[in-house]
Parts: sequence; C-alpha cells; structure tokens
Amino acid sequence: MNSLYFAQYLVNEDVLDPQEAKDILKVCEETVPGLAVVALAEGAIPASTLAGLAPFEKEAFPKLAMAEGVLFASQLEKLQGVHPSEGLRLAQALLDSEKMDFVELGRQMAACGAQEGSPIKEAVRRLASDNEEIAVEIETYAEFTELFMRSFMRFMDTPAIINYCGPDNEGMFASHIVSQRLSGQLSFVSGIYASDKMFVEMAKRYSREEIDDADEMAEDSISEFLNVVNGLFVVDLGKRDLDLDLEAPRIGQNKHPQGSKQLQLCIDTGFGSFTLVMAADEFALTEKLPS
Repeated sequence: MNSLYFAQYLVNEDVLDPQEAKDILKVCEETVPGLAVVALAEGAIPASTLAGLAPFEKEAFPKLAMAEGVLFASQLEKLQGVHPSEGLRLAQALLDSEKMDFVELGRQMAACGAQEGSPIKEAVRRLASDNEEIAVEIETYAEFTELFMRSFMRFMDTPAIINYCGPDNEGMFASHIVSQRLSGQLSFVSGIYASDKMFVEMAKRYSREEIDDADEMAEDSISEFLNVVNGLFVVDLGKRDLDLDLEAPRIGQNKHPQGSKQLQLCIDTGFGSFTLVMAADEFALTEKLPS
C-alpha cells in the first residue's frame, strides 16, 4: 500500500478526527519515511515481524534487518528506490507520534489497499449526499476533486485531505478567489478560495518563486495552476466525446462566491487550509460583510 490518499481513507473511516488529521498533516511536511515503513507498504515484511524487532531507530533498520535475516541486501536496495509518497510520509508520522504501532499501521494499510473506489470521491459523495440540488452533478464534482487533489499534492508538495467539518470563511476579510469555467457540452466552474496568506503560500509552492504578497504574480501563479488542472479535466472529459472550452480564469479580491449548484469543500494541507469551490455556472462574486 503506497496510496496517495491514505490520509483521506483514515479520515473517512474515523481513524483520525479532523483536528488530529490537521496536526499530522503538518508533521508530514518534514517527515522522511524509513525503510521499515517502505518495506511494510510494499509487502516485503509483515507487520508482526516489524513489531517483534521494535523499538528501533528508523536509520538503524537496514542493518538490523540484515542482521536478523528478515531482508536481503538486494531487497533493501530495491526498497531504497521506492518514491516516498504522501502515504508513506503519513505512515512514518503516525509511527513517530505513537498514534499507531506497526501492527495497527499494517492493518490500516491493508484495509486501505483492499478498499474499492477512491477515498476522495467517497468524501465528496458524503458531503454532497444531503444536497438534492446537486444530485446530478455529484459524480462530475467527485471526479474533478480527485484530479484536483492529486495535482495539488504533486505540484504543491504537500499532503492534503477533504475536511468533513466544511469551510469556515467567516472573518476571512483579506482573501482571493480564482475561478475558471468550462463551457460547451458541459458547464462547470471550479475555484480556489483562500485567505491572502494561504494564497501566497500556494503561489510560492507552485511557481517555485519568492512571492511575498497576494499581488499579480501570485494571482498569475494560482491561475496557471487552476488552468493546468482544468486542462487535464478537459482531456479526461474529451475521452467521453465531450467537446469543451476553457474560458479565461477570473480573479476576485475580498469576494464571496455564489454559484448555481455550488459545493464548497474545505481542503486541509500541511501548511494551512483553503476552500475548493465547484458550481454548474460562473460564480457571482459578492462583497463579504463583516460578521
């Protein structure tokens, strides 16, 4: 199990509550998975064997595994070549924080790997299940959200989850929203709505440039990211013979989105939270009144 969506699975299954998830995501940012976690995720060694060897420093595991005869040098070399995904970083963070031991971690990894379907799509469906207005749009929203989350974690180099508590935008007076509409055989709008501080941090991570203010450079960076994600979505929809066009991104400052058949999702990351907004047509951007 080397899932990008391991964190979302744990939230969906109530293994981690929203605050625990936010705390562990912050830790994951700087966590480097050890070879013991990689070996467990790759099925190279059982959780019970690792539990029998514990406790040990993660850096000492390769020599320990060789000395105990549980792994060969060739196996360790192969494990060293495994990409340290967000799922592996999370697994190591759960061990380091003692929220799980190897046995529980192995059980949760196995359950996540055996689950059919996407934890991201499942989260969207649950959050939208009581909203009859968007019953027809749910699957489109779920598909886009999975693509968005995968792209976000890749380009921003951070773990991320959908928080079931929902967005809390009250009091967020210094904010930005970037939206983009897909038009043609399907009308769909997506937007990134964030405080200026979060907006700048996302822009810095995506552009790999030093950006200090929510200025035109930051706006261009987030607009480009959203355009890339929507471009990938257009390609996916094109495989179903849907002919769509991408309209130019639109930017609002200190505005609140209101769209037809709108769904707002709170996205927690390793460096903060923002709102992913989806609707069937372009948002009306209204002034936010102080609460």
